[in-house]
Amino acid sequence: MTDDIERMLTRPLPGDDDARLADLEGRVWRRIEERQAQRSAGQVRLAVMAVALLVGVTNGGVLGQAFKPRPSDIHVFSVSAGLSPMTSFEVGG
Repeated sequence: MTDDIERMLTRPLPGDDDARLADLEGRVWRRIEERQAQRSAGQVRLAVMAVALLVGVTNGGVLGQAFKPRPSDIHVFSVSAGLSPMTSFEVGG
């Protein structure tokens, strides 16, 4: 295996490898900038979702307190079984 590595190191680089290595640093920096842009876009999305959640919870709490139902005289599911219309037919009582 050592012979293969030594043989590969002594062999000169082909012409197209020089062209690939010429702009290597520029390509690396472009990839780094792209990843940083993706990371900052993800952070912006997270911040927007957090603000939207905060606004929704705040509005839900405020509007939930503002529009409370008034107490009514009619209680459909009340415990008073004697007032049920079915008692006159003697169903279940």
